[in-house]
Amino acid sequence: MKFLNLLILFCLLTLFSNGQEKLVAIGQWREHYANYNVQQLVMGDQLYGASKSQVFTVNKNNEVALLGKSNGLHEIGIANIAWDKILLQLIIAYNNSTIDIRQGDQVYLINDITLSNLYALKKINHINIQGNWAFLSTSFGIVVIDLKQHEIKDTWFPNNNRQPTITYQTTVLNDSLYAITENGLMSCPLKNNWIVSNQWKNKSDFNNLSISKLLNYNGTLYLYNNHQIFKASQSSPVFNYFMGSIEKINKDKTGLLLTTRNNNKGSLIRLNADYSTNSILDSTILAAPFDVLEDGTTLWIADTVNGLLSHNQKDTWVDLGGPRYNINGTIAIDETNLIAPYGNNNGFGVYNESGWHNYSSIANNFLPLINTSAVNPKNATYWLGAKNQLFHSNTDFQKIESIKLNNSKGEITAIDFTKIGNGWALQDQQGLIQQRNNIWTTVVSPTNFSFSGVHKMIVNQQEQVWIIAPNNQGLYIYQSENYYSSPVWKQLNTNSNNGNLPSSKVTSIVEDATGSIWVGTDNGIGIFQCGDLAKDPCNAFIPTVNSNGFNGYLFQKEMINSIAVDGANRKWIGTNNGVWLLSSDGYEIVEHFTQYNSPLPSDTVLQIKIAPTTGEIFFICINQTVSYRGTATKGAINQNKITIFPNPVAPDYNGMISFRGLVENAIVKITDLNGKLLFQTRALGGQAVWNGKTYEGNKPSTGVYLVFIRDDAGNEKGIGKIVITKGIN
Repeated sequence: MKFLNLLILFCLLTLFSNGQEKLVAIGQWREHYANYNVQQLVMGDQLYGASKSQVFTVNKNNEVALLGKSNGLHEIGIANIAWDKILLQLIIAYNNSTIDIRQGDQVYLINDITLSNLYALKKINHINIQGNWAFLSTSFGIVVIDLKQHEIKDTWFPNNNRQPTITYQTTVLNDSLYAITENGLMSCPLKNNWIVSNQWKNKSDFNNLSISKLLNYNGTLYLYNNHQIFKASQSSPVFNYFMGSIEKINKDKTGLLLTTRNNNKGSLIRLNADYSTNSILDSTILAAPFDVLEDGTTLWIADTVNGLLSHNQKDTWVDLGGPRYNINGTIAIDETNLIAPYGNNNGFGVYNESGWHNYSSIANNFLPLINTSAVNPKNATYWLGAKNQLFHSNTDFQKIESIKLNNSKGEITAIDFTKIGNGWALQDQQGLIQQRNNIWTTVVSPTNFSFSGVHKMIVNQQEQVWIIAPNNQGLYIYQSENYYSSPVWKQLNTNSNNGNLPSSKVTSIVEDATGSIWVGTDNGIGIFQCGDLAKDPCNAFIPTVNSNGFNGYLFQKEMINSIAVDGANRKWIGTNNGVWLLSSDGYEIVEHFTQYNSPLPSDTVLQIKIAPTTGEIFFICINQTVSYRGTATKGAINQNKITIFPNPVAPDYNGMISFRGLVENAIVKITDLNGKLLFQTRALGGQAVWNGKTYEGNKPSTGVYLVFIRDDAGNEKGIGKIVITKGIN
């Protein structure tokens, strides 16, 4: 009752919004993988599925949860999964041959195969669980895992000469282990789930038939390739299918279920006891079904193009979250949405507080391959570039306007807008295009400038357009007459009096909060603070930092793929060696994340974008996207609203508590209702964080606490309240 009264008191006293948004806590990660390529299903304590990148679960209420490095797994890229019904644990095999065993909240890592140098090929093709053992069919033999001890116990070679042999799948029937290998069907007696040495036999009837899969159904061993199904007891096929390829055979109560595929036309067929067939689902529903699983009256189908289908009274595609495809275009972000062009596939994705939304068409207009995106901050509209066209849409994406720029075949590779809404676009082969009075026109450039291969640019506060020149030619800069009186083109290179770039191969560029231009190259970073290009020289300052007692240029000899600026003017640097967070001046390393100490899927970080109001940082790696909840956000102009997350603070919560919507670098004080100070800190940009402990290192008692906000001048003030619970007192 005391806790209930505190909650009522909190609701009555609240003067400002204390949001419970769908956010992870400060310092937490989440994956944004394209999970439509579902390839395997198993039933355990709930439904488990695997896309090419990660594992997901579907509980009895059809609620989806995603499993990945952000919640304890060790790798990405799923090869196979299996369920241990005795010890209630999930076995996950990855493409790099690492194995995770997930039992409850514990994850046990087995990486012996990955670390071994004995075999060149280590792919795990199948997992077969027998009692307390898991038999892993690999590209060199059968690896036996002790599921109680979570360790490898032995390696079997399905031959009698102990030579590595590609093994595709195993099954057990009548006290014998059967293995489909590169040499055909092999069998060996089992005793207590252990093979009898040197007693492997080859059933030669099935050699050279490209058979790679087995099925034990009602005491009968079936083998199959892409077009034929055999009984092990006879050499002629019992069923032929030449309308496409057989992807997989599973069993249900009444027969065998076949998933088939013919290009992007799929079907689900029931094979009856007399080998007649019934169609369950055809290509009007399925594109590339691979696996099927029966659960009561529901059939679950894994489709490697369209995702997960629930087939019961009606057909329902389950939303697994994530973008439709991997993100290969240039992303854009504002206070509401992340815009993610697919690049290599049609359309784009949009991510916001309600999750991912994918667009292949708008208002019945089919979208082409889209390369780049931008936000016009003046009217919060979105712009997309595809071929020699621009697409323009408002925030609800209900309508889209297409603007063809010119007759050139060059693709739009970059779009940017100034704070006052002036638009600029970069077109391959054509050059720079400017928006004037809603009309896009090409800017005349020097005849010696080549625009073949241009793909990145920014427009700074002074309406200078900084373009990464193609073919390792440094930078092109166009200074418009919108700010300075004289329009001028300029090329910068490594010459000390004409750019002073650390390398002529420029790879990334961004403007920070002070107006400085940070330029990344394949040999570190240069920083520009230039004025009127018609009058003044423009040369980079190359910071020198001390590392292990040696002075060197900032990120010298490092490829800088991307740079982003957070709300505290700190710099996030994406490299081929992970992502780095630098202090605002670049002299201090605050964080360094790699695929080995974080959920980053790859050390090659190609793009970084930061949500200004939440501080969530999105990292586009090779074929994968993840995000991290940072500590800094964009500062508010006026102290009108405080967003506290989480609020109330649950008894088992041990993460950071965030206070958002603050004026820049505000002072934050947390007191009890009697005014006793518990903690004081300063915001990073527009967000402050608190570990939930007092200065003495203790957690406060259950109760309501006050949050006081002010800026250094004392002009912007605010007050909020936070409920902390330690359980029932």
